[in-house]
Amino acid sequence: MAHRYIVRHRHHYHRHHNPLGINAQTISFAAWGVAGGVGARALPAMVMAAQNTGWMGYLLNFGSALALGFAGRFIGGNASEGLLVGGLVSTGLRIVTDNFGSKIPGLGAYWTSYLPNLPAQSNPYGQMPDPAAAAAAAAAAAAPRAAGGMSGGRFTGGRFRRM
Repeated sequence: MAHRYIVRHRHHYHRHHNPLGINAQTISFAAWGVAGGVGARALPAMVMAAQNTGWMGYLLNFGSALALGFAGRFIGGNASEGLLVGGLVSTGLRIVTDNFGSKIPGLGAYWTSYLPNLPAQSNPYGQMPDPAAAAAAAAAAAAPRAAGGMSGGRFTGGRFRRM
């Protein structure tokens, strides 16, 4: 006699997927990377500001990245790798922007501006106020008040009239 196998219905549960692959470890690594990038640029600027130019500045950034990576070992997790990678990327970006920033679009510190340096008194459209027109408007506004009341206008009659 043949053995009969009982076929049982298998439940297939829907698993939720993470298509971007972003998890807590990735976010933690990115945060340590940002801290390493900022630290590798800030430490030499604070400690040895006079020597933080040219190749000496690049070496100071590289050394700061290594020191931050070493200090990250005492924190644990992926702090060491994040600090080191962030510091090295920041150092590399400094080298590229210092040497090739104006030749590579988007890497320069400032966009090319065709506007002249405008004084602080201009409005957002770059228009300068005319001092003569401002003085005339101030004199015209003061004249009716000195004459004793408002003349003309929308709210001069009825209950809005000044006494």
